[in-house]
Amino acid sequence: MNLPDVSTWLTSERDFKQGVALYAALGTSTTYQRLFGLGATDYSRQVLARELSALVAPAREVAPVVAPAPPLAVAPVPVPAAAPVAAPANPQLLADLHQQLRAVRDERSHIHPQLTAPNLGKKARLKHALRIVALTGEEVTLKTLVAHVRQHGRLPGPVATADVTDETELRRRLLTLRTRRSKLKNQPEKAEKLATIEAEIMLIQSKITSYIREQ
Repeated sequence: MNLPDVSTWLTSERDFKQGVALYAALGTSTTYQRLFGLGATDYSRQVLARELSALVAPAREVAPVVAPAPPLAVAPVPVPAAAPVAAPANPQLLADLHQQLRAVRDERSHIHPQLTAPNLGKKARLKHALRIVALTGEEVTLKTLVAHVRQHGRLPGPVATADVTDETELRRRLLTLRTRRSKLKNQPEKAEKLATIEAEIMLIQSKITSYIREQ
């Protein structure tokens, strides 16, 4: 299955099972796959059509956010040190997080009305309630990740050496890695770890050398 199949489906009678199979082959959200697995409803049909349409739609460009210029000072006054400028957010990463967030909210919106469905057993009601709680937790986590990406330009966690651009930080890491390498040289059972550290050291040395040449 490929994108032309999706275009054909969108212009046809939009058979639900066929659409679910297309999304299973081309879509990326397991949350939506769970939603579609609950069966065909007006709501799930609408979501399925929307998500399949998004697969064939051209990617939308995310306009950069431009900070307003600070007002001109009337008289010279002491200015505190400026806070570090946040790294630009990754548009594709933000788009992926928002897609996951939308999927979580869609599934929750689909399940919530079922809590008051007539003749719903206690076990089924409990199952739905627990799933809603889990989805709410996922929503909170995703919103936290979105906020972090907007502020830092990346997901939480250590920055990979390949992405570090500060020479001082590179030299700090180089010193730490050299110390670890010295401790591992006499431990043959940790040869694989030593090789990883050696590769990291070579990468840092090459980055530092390139910075020196640019000066």
